[in-house]
Amino acid sequence: MTLLRKYATSDTELERSNWRFPAAIKLRPLRDLEDDDFLTDHTIDRSYDDATIRFKLLAADAPRVRADGETPALPLPDDVLQVMREQGWISAEYEHLWRRNGGGSAALASGKVLSFLLQTPRDEQSFCSLSLVNIKNDLVGGLIVHDINYDLDALLKGQAYLNKHAKAPRDFTILPFSIFMHHVDETFIHVQRLSQRITVTEHELASSEDVLEESREFKEDYKRLNDFNLEHLRLSTRSKFELELGENLHKYIDQYCQLHELALSLDTSYVDDLREKINQQLRYANQVQHDLEFIPKRIKNQSKAIFSFIAQRDNKTTIELAKINRRIAEETRKDNLLNIEIAKSTAQVAEETRQDSAAMKTIAVLTLTFLPGTGIASFFSMNNMFNFNPDEGESIVSGWIWLYFAITVPLTILIFALWGLWFKVSQRRYTIRHEEGLRDVEKELKLRVKSATMTW
Repeated sequence: MTLLRKYATSDTELERSNWRFPAAIKLRPLRDLEDDDFLTDHTIDRSYDDATIRFKLLAADAPRVRADGETPALPLPDDVLQVMREQGWISAEYEHLWRRNGGGSAALASGKVLSFLLQTPRDEQSFCSLSLVNIKNDLVGGLIVHDINYDLDALLKGQAYLNKHAKAPRDFTILPFSIFMHHVDETFIHVQRLSQRITVTEHELASSEDVLEESREFKEDYKRLNDFNLEHLRLSTRSKFELELGENLHKYIDQYCQLHELALSLDTSYVDDLREKINQQLRYANQVQHDLEFIPKRIKNQSKAIFSFIAQRDNKTTIELAKINRRIAEETRKDNLLNIEIAKSTAQVAEETRQDSAAMKTIAVLTLTFLPGTGIASFFSMNNMFNFNPDEGESIVSGWIWLYFAITVPLTILIFALWGLWFKVSQRRYTIRHEEGLRDVEKELKLRVKSATMTW
């Protein structure tokens, strides 16, 4: 259950502290409504007017942002919420503002009742929501829902209360102004941090030696730039909220002056001082907004730089691949030429083999060719050609021996001549066909290599 805490003070307490809020803001727990009239008792005791409560504030801790993104409900029990509605502490417009995650502010006037509403953007960072209402002419009440960054000690302790005008009703503008000042300072710090982170990244990209190395991954750089964009969007929302809040504080002061014009006519120093302080914070907020306007350009330049680095690295890789491909093509060309030489050598071996085969065939042909001569020799070897037992006066060799040589020698010469002519003609025809085939193969290989590498 949410612990509700209450705070109240009077003119007497402020005057006792030299018109300053105490160094430690003391909050007391809100008891059950049956036992605690804090929200309902607004009686003014005129006999002790200075001791009458002038400011009442109910404080509640801000609920955590839900994981599903839904807006959490107001951290108030149903009975407390109902009483605050009935007593005018909160309005329907404030409840509508509570449901807006983008935050906002408003200065409202209804008759003699002034209201000031504000809520910082709900962005998982510091958070504060305030409903401030002039419940009666001399009483200001409010609801503040805050986290640790906007506790009342941080906002009010030691703060000077300058509205000491004897005839003017008290106001509690110091509270929304303190929230405004705290928010402007917080946003300024966050913008400075973001700018410093962007500057560091710019220097890293500008001076990094491995930015074009293939091992360099740019995923982290892109993730960092995305974080920068998200943070810039968050801070831009807060900056717009601040500018709107400053304008609504001016509007609230104008409404307060119009409502109490007669009482403030003699002394406007408090109002003038407050306006100047608001203007000062608005100047700070505008300066922060100008800083934020340049951040997208810086992030975009970094994104372009990273894209350029990636393109350069890709081009470098493409060039290296082209060189490798050319070397591969050159080696392939050399291999093809070597294959051609091998083919020529193989063809030469085949030719020599063919010649040996042709020689063997020739021998076989000659053998067959001279078989008739052998037959003739056998024929002439009969006893009619040689008489190995001649009578006295007879010759051993027949007188027809010349006929053997007359037939065999011319026949052998003729056969050798015909064989030589046939072998020479067939060899020439084979050589012509073989060389034409090799030229065609070499020409085809060269065309293929040239078309693959575009060079030769």
